[in-house]
Amino acid sequence: MKFSFLVHNLYGVGGTNRAVLNLATGLVEDGHTVEIASVFRRLDRMMFDGDERITVVPLVDIRPRRPDRSDPQLREPSTVIPTHEEFHQQYSRLTDERMIRYLRHTDADVVVGTRPGLNLVIARHAPEHVVRVAQEHMTQDLIHQAVKADISRYYSRIDLAYTVSQADAEAFRTGNPVPATQVKALANSVPASAIAPADGRSRIIVAAGRLEPLKRYDQLILAFAQAVRDCPGWTLRIYGDGDQRPGLARLIRELGLSGQVLLMGRREDMAAEWVKGAVAAVSSQRESFGMTIVEAMRLGLPVVSSDCPVGPREIITHGEDGLLVPTDDFGAYADALRVLMHNDELRIRMGRMAVTNSARFDPVHLAAQFARDCAQVLAYRRSQVPRPRRVGRRGVTAEPTRREAGLARALADPVLRGIAGNELARRASMGALVRLTRIPRARSTSTRLQSAIRRRISETQEAPVADCLVLPDLGLRVSVDGSTGAGEACVVLSNRDTREVLRTPLVPSPDGTRAEVSLDAGALSEGRWNIFLTEGNKGRRRLRPQRVDCRVLSGVAGPPGDRAGLSAQVPYQTADGFLAIRSWVRARHAEVRRIAVDGTAVTVTFTWHGPGEPEQAVLRRRGDAPESLSLPVGPAPQGQLSMVVPLTPLTDLRLGRYEDWDVYLRCGSDEVRMGRFADDVVDKKRAYSYPEIDLTRPVPLDLVEEDPAPRLRVRPYYTIDSELSFAIIDRP
Repeated sequence: MKFSFLVHNLYGVGGTNRAVLNLATGLVEDGHTVEIASVFRRLDRMMFDGDERITVVPLVDIRPRRPDRSDPQLREPSTVIPTHEEFHQQYSRLTDERMIRYLRHTDADVVVGTRPGLNLVIARHAPEHVVRVAQEHMTQDLIHQAVKADISRYYSRIDLAYTVSQADAEAFRTGNPVPATQVKALANSVPASAIAPADGRSRIIVAAGRLEPLKRYDQLILAFAQAVRDCPGWTLRIYGDGDQRPGLARLIRELGLSGQVLLMGRREDMAAEWVKGAVAAVSSQRESFGMTIVEAMRLGLPVVSSDCPVGPREIITHGEDGLLVPTDDFGAYADALRVLMHNDELRIRMGRMAVTNSARFDPVHLAAQFARDCAQVLAYRRSQVPRPRRVGRRGVTAEPTRREAGLARALADPVLRGIAGNELARRASMGALVRLTRIPRARSTSTRLQSAIRRRISETQEAPVADCLVLPDLGLRVSVDGSTGAGEACVVLSNRDTREVLRTPLVPSPDGTRAEVSLDAGALSEGRWNIFLTEGNKGRRRLRPQRVDCRVLSGVAGPPGDRAGLSAQVPYQTADGFLAIRSWVRARHAEVRRIAVDGTAVTVTFTWHGPGEPEQAVLRRRGDAPESLSLPVGPAPQGQLSMVVPLTPLTDLRLGRYEDWDVYLRCGSDEVRMGRFADDVVDKKRAYSYPEIDLTRPVPLDLVEEDPAPRLRVRPYYTIDSELSFAIIDRP
């Protein structure tokens, strides 16, 4: 059979897109043909990787300088998408025309809608000979009553309607009955990961989702604050972005949990983050299904979840592979966290059961069920309605490659592609364009040129993909598909800071399926390393990460002191989607383990790496007016060291309204920068957020600058190079 899915915007992020791609992958694995029609295309490439056997057909291309973007029909309101549908304002007469044309000319056997508005379009305009399927990825109580009225009116032409849970299917049948339509439950599917499951021995709790009120991450943080009092050494990592990030960061600082609760930002590949954890946490007020629950369970994490009316209770078996907690009882939620944080044996056993029990959500199983249902309807339909002769689709092409019009674009294109394809030229050009944005008259042109260069980067030949694994001895293994790395293939590593180049041949893996390169711990000099693949005459191509497994770096205990110094290598994905390694090599180094903040001082606990012993700590003002403050270093538990930064003597030395003070350890004639290198977090400046300490004493008036602010504050932070500094702020 051929399946065609109609989705809102396959080029964005979201649970519906992941669910559709997972189901589509299961169908092509079972021998079916799958096409996905994305109503909108706003980006050059999809945010999620899809199976190459799945055809993607954008219907309306609204990328900059595309013809659809200037089509006058794009500004006329839609007449087929209900006005109370969530995204009604994004639809137009142009989308109406393209969707109807696509449906009338489809050669698919089964056409599947993926949200209420699109389901109604299929109900009204899909041809008689196809199986018409409506998938509901949101719960019934979130669908507007006016949209439900349209469902009652038009769903008689829908053959199969699917919700993602049994509870919501029952709500559909009773609250919005459509007698002629079969209503069934089909859970969202999650594929098995190639990354080995977590072993449950870490001390990290992981949560993931948009930072929005419905997820109630503020309550999760409060519950964790209660539980961690009895379970020291644990951390909570929250992955995702959203409007609530500033408020959550403020709450973390107010609770004194900086360094224990980390806002990690969004990750495209959450599998590599789940396996660093020992427990998954879901605190939502409601869930339509709970894909993050299944993702975590498939990777060996027991889940503590609020018992929403729909979703989690159909995934988690309470007490066997996770714990369900009454939705509004966060005291009970803290108790549930505490149970798993305290009991290693229980946590490990439940994690293993989570892997076993979640296998029922594999795309292969759910796709087979879905295909059987559709095949039954299709057989009946063909006995009633003869299939018409297939006609070619007009006006719609898969992945259109139209160029922006205009002679200027045609002339500039080779130059812009040359800049995009050369790393040095790209960095120099983008830096110059960023500086040009400071000039008002040049700002618009600079922004357009930056976008044009980025667009050509994404339009270049698809980069080969690689896996990167941090080994137990802290070395690295980079591997590519065996066929990709055949012949005279090499991995080339280039240090962006020093231009040093390291070239290493690929060798077959023990099982022969991969080609790999191993790097010893400390093999790379300090800097940021880009990773390339060279194959014969194909030239040098950047590698994109498929799986990055650096769980061995995520232990909260950190490395013990080592007289040989410290070497750290952290693989990560760059902002433009490529694989890179951040490496630190220090003969002597002070590794920050903990920062404790109170109203008068900041206590920094650290381990010393390298020969000798630090004699004292030194804070030095950055800039043209150097000044320093020397502080004693003392012993701390577990062989660590500590220093106390008194805030009053530090602020007495300030000269300006904003100053940065860097932290060093003095050992003999050397001054060693203090920082945090040896964990899996590359962007520590963003993840580790420490509070500003307000000083309440009167502000003296004998400064260089007049009119001091009523608030004098001090804040510790990590620089972009993960080194510790203090900011003194004497301004509003």
